Amino acid sequence: MSGYDLKQLSAWSVGHFWREGYGQIYPTLRQLEKERLVTKKTQRQKGKPDRNVYSLTPAGKTRLEEWLVLPANPEVPRNELLLKLFFGQWTPVEVSRRQVEDHRALLKQQLVEYAEIRHRLQKENSADPGLPFWEMTLSYGEHRAKAELAWAEETLKKLRSRQS
Repeated sequence: MSGYDLKQLSAWSVGHFWREGYGQIYPTLRQLEKERLVTKKTQRQKGKPDRNVYSLTPAGKTRLEEWLVLPANPEVPRNELLLKLFFGQWTPVEVSRRQVEDHRALLKQQLVEYAEIRHRLQKENSADPGLPFWEMTLSYGEHRAKAELAWAEETLKKLRSRQS
């Protein structure tokens, strides 16, 4: 795939839990090529810039397999909404309420997008052995969004009671 293809694929497939920008993708591809973990083939295009297509080498596949069995590094999430809510006593309650409502709307949209992703996965990859694993990550996003929606509703009730 090209860097552009990788960005497009990751946006709809793993974008609900892992995001990379072109500023990360292209330098990483260059580094992987330098380490001979991928090869690059340049495709000439009429009226467009050349397209660089990358493929895993056997060494790259081995490195990927080695990485896949390593324990995942736990990450401390950064959540600006929670940080602002934590300091909510220094702003009108209406500000916090609006931010939580906006977050709730975003979560509802995410659930719609997850449903679209699930449909696309099942339609385009029904026989792919990776499908159950892709659906597992999608299910995580769905569960997380539903849990956050429940939290948002609970929080909005508390914020409304503070406005009375």
